[in-house]
Amino acid sequence: MKNQYFGNIGDYGKYALLRFMSEQGVSVAVNWYLTADDGDDDKKQTSYLEDVKYWKYDPDLYRHLRESVIVKNERSISVIGENDLIPDAKIFDDQLEDPRDYSKSERSEVRKKWHMKGLDKLAGTDMVFLDPDSGFRDSLPKKIDDAVKYCYSGEVSDYYKSGSDICFYTQRGRRSDAQWQEAKKHMKDALPGAVMMGLTFRDGGSFIFAIHPQRADRMKDHLDAFLHTDWRDMFSEEPV
Repeated sequence: MKNQYFGNIGDYGKYALLRFMSEQGVSVAVNWYLTADDGDDDKKQTSYLEDVKYWKYDPDLYRHLRESVIVKNERSISVIGENDLIPDAKIFDDQLEDPRDYSKSERSEVRKKWHMKGLDKLAGTDMVFLDPDSGFRDSLPKKIDDAVKYCYSGEVSDYYKSGSDICFYTQRGRRSDAQWQEAKKHMKDALPGAVMMGLTFRDGGSFIFAIHPQRADRMKDHLDAFLHTDWRDMFSEEPV
């Protein structure tokens, strides 16, 4: 997550999904996997905030996002916590440090400290949402510049082992159907025993859920109910 992208069309769907879960009685925690802005411009991704047809999906959320992004030109994830837009959510918004600022031997320890701090802060909730820039990986990318863009299998597993169900954002990107199926297999392999479910957002990105078996029926009911709201125009089931 980058503050510069706050309030884009993907965020609207993301926050609405988390709000819906909270309204169903699921206690939600969020690790934004916050990273530094890079100066890119995504104004096309916020044009929906000037199109009244999008208001119907979540009027209160839409109003807050429009006020922040269009009226105040405020692009900051802090808006979510300050306005309790995901009701009663625990939030971890410490920024991931750039690994290029550290020696190769220091990088893993810096990342581990950040991860352990988030794990401790978000403990005791029903579901933890992880929001990396690009999604899930089971190994480090080749480019060190990309290291902060992902949540890693060990981190996801730690949250799951703590007793929380997990939802994480991930992108298909340019992967072929076969590559995407292989990527989802790696996700399942990282969380043995978890019941996997998924939703795809029309304007980009998938939300993968890893649920403890005893809570799987309840979560399936929640996701089915969400897909029977107006959001069915924007979301679809993602087989995992």
